[in-house]
Amino acid sequence: MSKLRILCLHGFTSNGSVHAHQIRGITKALSAEYEFLFPVGPHEVEITENPKLERPSMKSWSEYVSKYSTSGHRGWWVTKEPNPANGEQGTFEGLEKSLKYIGDFIHNSGPVHAIWGFSQGACFAGMLMALLSLKQMDNPLRNHLPCQLLVPSAGIFIAGFKARFPQYDSAYASGIDVPTLHVIGSQDVAVVPERSEALVKISTNPSVLRHGGGHNFPVSEEDQKIIIDFLRQNVRVTSTDH
Repeated sequence: MSKLRILCLHGFTSNGSVHAHQIRGITKALSAEYEFLFPVGPHEVEITENPKLERPSMKSWSEYVSKYSTSGHRGWWVTKEPNPANGEQGTFEGLEKSLKYIGDFIHNSGPVHAIWGFSQGACFAGMLMALLSLKQMDNPLRNHLPCQLLVPSAGIFIAGFKARFPQYDSAYASGIDVPTLHVIGSQDVAVVPERSEALVKISTNPSVLRHGGGHNFPVSEEDQKIIIDFLRQNVRVTSTDH
């Protein structure tokens, strides 16, 4: 019997190999039951070109990325802030390319039974889960994904958030109607808990794990057990899976 597949989407300035190293405790515990897929975001991120990323903590992060991977800093899009002076709206530059990329990745890898994401990857995961609803087949963003992709049976969003620009509101119009686990750090200043709560509100069957940490993965055995138990209870083959 083939293993169930969980698609894992890394955060901004990370990559698939680094993400795999960060959650190796969970993947090791579930290796007999699940295959974890770690795609690499198609957009290279030059952190030296972004003043917000040129801080001391980023130096140690860059060293970590270099130690555990060769892909460098990657992202699923680059956020362009709105410019009220000239009327330009904010946007996720490169989102459409990433939708096509991840759609092709899933198509080539075989059915995906759950989508997991961290930070920007969790925002992307939430958007994917919503867009894969049969009710979203006419959404323009859905057109960037293969039409035959199945709806995964569960979603796991760590430090997740909704896309905050209005042109993406339609992606969430049908909500996320499969079980979801939202992992929220009370000390997270990069994605404040209120932003994560907005993603909880559009999920019809959410569970919430709150931990006392910041913008990171929960490290306690108790918290990791909650994540593992959620996966075992909710990730399953869909009725149309082959």
